[in-house]
Amino acid sequence: MIKEAPLASVKAAIGCGTLMIFFTAILGLVVSFLAKDPALAAAIRKRCLIGILIGIAMIVAWKIYKRHYD
Repeated sequence: MIKEAPLASVKAAIGCGTLMIFFTAILGLVVSFLAKDPALAAAIRKRCLIGILIGIAMIVAWKIYKRHYD
């Protein structure tokens, strides 16, 4: 019988979610440079940067959890 890694599905979900957050934030940053309204562009960039920070925080939290779990 193959032993499954503990929390493998959680790790996969966090990884996919983090990738989606990063790709959406990068796409948002690119689109913000195409916006004609400077206030709208600034709001988009701010939210995209917050998204990138959330993605980084998710990765750091998983690394901390994994270090303490093992």
